[in-house]
Formats: sequence, structure tokens, C-alpha cells
Amino acid sequence: MPPKKAKGTSSEEKAVLDYLVKVNRPYSANDISSQLHGLVSPVQAKKVLNDLADDGRIQRKANGKQQIFYATQGDTEVPSVEEAEEEEESIGELEQQLSRLKDENKVLAGRLQGLTTALTDDQMRERIAELGLESKTNEERLAQLRSGEVISPEEKAQIEAEHAAMVKHWKARKRMFKNATDTIGEGYPGKMSVLFEELGVETDEDVCANLSILGH
Repeated sequence: MPPKKAKGTSSEEKAVLDYLVKVNRPYSANDISSQLHGLVSPVQAKKVLNDLADDGRIQRKANGKQQIFYATQGDTEVPSVEEAEEEEESIGELEQQLSRLKDENKVLAGRLQGLTTALTDDQMRERIAELGLESKTNEERLAQLRSGEVISPEEKAQIEAEHAAMVKHWKARKRMFKNATDTIGEGYPGKMSVLFEELGVETDEDVCANLSILGH
């Protein structure tokens, strides 16, 4: 007389069998217990799996010291090596095709964006008018720059007054320097240029100063 099944075994068998068929991959008893989140303990899972395998409802295979269980594949046609290679080659071609289509899609998406963001006829006329006004303003500004009238008469008068004051101060200091060097030169045995070089003094001529811009 066969042993009596424990209470709840039927629902446990259904849960285990349904899960194996759904995922269609091999599991050990411990894995099944874990995947079903404790619905069956590892010990219960092992018993249920062996019962299902004994009944031929699932397949059982030894993997070293461990047994693994998986859904019956009797209705599944196993491809040959040549067919598997052909499938892999076909998958590779489809992946390349997918990559090309993605690139084409990017190009088309860019064109679509350009078309959707293009100005309408009214917007283009308005923009042309704005650019025309901007061009006229720039031409007037360019003509002003070419004529030299880049500042107001008041600003020009102020700059000229400040320039004249600076030139006046420069002349006074240059005269004082010349009087001092003339006095030294009367008793200096050598050339003043040598003395200036030793003292690190730079004259207007040394720095190539353009005195003509001073108006003198």
C-alpha cells in the first residue's frame, strides 16, 4: 500500500509544477523553495519534485551530488547543431539590420525635427523684416565708425582737455630732467648715454616714443 500523502501535497505539487513549466529552466529543490518564497520548505520541495519526476510529469537529472528538475520537453523539438548555427547567424543578421534601422531612424527623426521647427511663411517674413532693420542699424553704426565720430562732442572735448594737461605735465618734467642731466654732463667725463644705461634710465628715443602725436 503506497504511503499516504501529507496534507496539502496536492496544492504544493501544482505550485511547483506550474512554476517549472512557466520558467522552463532547471532548478534544484533548494532553488525551488527559494523561488517560491517559502511556500514549500527545501525538504518538502525535494519530495514533491521526486514525486513529480516519478510520475513522469517533470524530468530529473543528476548534477554531481545534486539533482536538478525541469519541465518535460517531450513536445519540444530540439534543433540540430547545424540548425542552431543557422539560427545564430540569422540572429546576427537581424541584429545588424536592427542597428541599421536605428541609425536610419535617427536621421529621419532629425529631419522631422527640422521640418517641425521650420518657420512658417508669416514668421519668415517677420524675421526678414527684423534682419533688415538690424542690417540698417549696423550700416549706420559702421558709417559712424568710418567717419571717426564714435564719441559725443562733449566726451571728445573732455578727452582733449585731459590730454593737453598730461602733455603739459610731461613737458615740465622733461625740462626738469634735461636741466639736471645737462648739469651732470658738464662734469661727467664720459658719454651721458653710458651713464643712463648704468642707471637704467630710458629716454623717449630709447623706447621709440612717437612725439608727433603730442602735437609738438
